[in-house]
Amino acid sequence: MTRLTKRIKEKICRKAIEQSPVNKELAEVNSQLSKLTLDVYNDNATNEQIEDMCKIVERVKKLPFNFRGFFETSYIKCVFGGMYTNLYTPDGVIFYDLKENPTYTAEHEFTKRFLDLEHKKDSLIKQKNDLKLEILALLDRCATLKKLQQIWPESVNFLGSIETDIAIINLPAVVIEDLNNKLGISS
Repeated sequence: MTRLTKRIKEKICRKAIEQSPVNKELAEVNSQLSKLTLDVYNDNATNEQIEDMCKIVERVKKLPFNFRGFFETSYIKCVFGGMYTNLYTPDGVIFYDLKENPTYTAEHEFTKRFLDLEHKKDSLIKQKNDLKLEILALLDRCATLKKLQQIWPESVNFLGSIETDIAIINLPAVVIEDLNNKLGISS
């Protein structure tokens, strides 16, 4: 009989959430936010300006001087309809820090996109957290894998690569009568 340890329950929960539609939708919203970040940056710096900056940086790197004039960043500080926020760059993309924070009115397309994506993201994060709580509540009702498979047969989809630690899993079941006898408690 394989016991469900806290570690195994956490792995099952993590795998279930990773495969959930909510997680996939959240990844899509984050991808859309990354696209918005690129659009905002390109709205404030033209390709020609970016190319010029890269040329300057390459020339400065060849000089024997320590130059700290251009700062690389992984986010842009923006103002959307009066709200300050940071938009983070897509993985592997580095921006040069802009002199001024991009500012957009409440009616601007970027502001509308940002607010819509943030609303979706908040909603999906709440759904993901609720899903986690539901899964953990179900897992807490089970002490063994056998019991879990009786209650939630679909859980086998999340057990695939979970390695069980024999030293922990095959703990002897505590017999209440033996324990009581050892403690001197008569039934």
